[in-house]
Amino acid sequence: MTRPTQFTSVIPRFIFHIWTVILGVIGSADFAEAQRNSAGVSDMLSSETDAGFARALEPMALQFPRDHGAHPDYQIEWWYYTGNLHTDDGKAFGYQLTFFRFALTPQMPERASHFTTNQVYMGHFAVTDAANGEYFCFERRSRGAGGLAGATGHPIYQVWLEDWSATEAVPGVIRLHVASTSDLIEAEPQIRLSLNLRQTRPPILHGDRGLSQKGPESGNATYYYSLVGLETTGEVTINGKTTTVSGISWMDHEFGTSFLGEGFVGWDWFSLQLENGTTLMLYCLRRSDQACDPQTFEGTLVYPDGRQLRVRKTDFTLTPTRQWTSQESGATYPSGWQITFSELKIALQIEPLIPNQEFRASFTYWEGAVRVRGQMDGAAVSGRGYVELTGYEI
Repeated sequence: MTRPTQFTSVIPRFIFHIWTVILGVIGSADFAEAQRNSAGVSDMLSSETDAGFARALEPMALQFPRDHGAHPDYQIEWWYYTGNLHTDDGKAFGYQLTFFRFALTPQMPERASHFTTNQVYMGHFAVTDAANGEYFCFERRSRGAGGLAGATGHPIYQVWLEDWSATEAVPGVIRLHVASTSDLIEAEPQIRLSLNLRQTRPPILHGDRGLSQKGPESGNATYYYSLVGLETTGEVTINGKTTTVSGISWMDHEFGTSFLGEGFVGWDWFSLQLENGTTLMLYCLRRSDQACDPQTFEGTLVYPDGRQLRVRKTDFTLTPTRQWTSQESGATYPSGWQITFSELKIALQIEPLIPNQEFRASFTYWEGAVRVRGQMDGAAVSGRGYVELTGYEI
């Protein structure tokens, strides 16, 4: 069930019509027809869910590495790795490696087959080559059975989809591995990834001790934590050319069952890592007029000393500064931002490494590497990060 999809720039965080697409892929041999009939993000994420699935209603006592693994009682889960890499001579790369898990039913079907499962996995992989102005993206999916795909947290953490994987090599070190992006040896572009990510800080629990509310309704929430400041070394291979890289990565893990309330079409999400050790996660949900709903702004600011601040809309302003329109999808996205925390004396300017980092496969969204510069408490700061923009193509 592998379907690689690839685009370059002459052509981060979730799921517009994934659910309907997945069901269509499994139930129909005609993927194109299933894709044409799939629903939008608001239809999928705000639709009624089976009462048999667990809901994120109150904070959970997360334990690691156990909770790095899968939570099949909840309908949807994802492991999100993004990072900003560079070579010794300063050439910049970005990468995204994401594993999605979808439960088709609350309970496993009673069948004897080794391939019986109610779990489906999807993977997204993208690389930004800023020096050459290129962006490559790929998708594949498989069932969570027969060793094809899965996730565990004990005795070691591992999530995999065929030969794409994130594996705990030794305690505190995760190895990301993408052996191939196509079943066809002759297919181009062939992109490979082999990175070691070393944990340097404890997990950051977002929202209320890890309970991240996505709307006013009870249960429209996820359990959400991040690993930030992941010291990264390894190799990126593009069309046979292997480049040694280093840099910094960010890992998000979320799981839940219901997400968006009525009237929401998507969201903007930011993960920023400054060179002084400050990190910022920020998101807002958008309505059909593409404006961010003031009640849905939320984020987490972590200072270099580990001090953590939960931020609300009243704490900052977020202003788009430029736009970019995709020639492929026709969607117009913000393509630069100003974030200002007046009372905290923080002002940041954010811009993409390259404008075209639009992920186009079963669904379309913008997920890209960005650079950051600005001021913090009177001192100049700079850094890197990732931004995800969903729901702009409707």
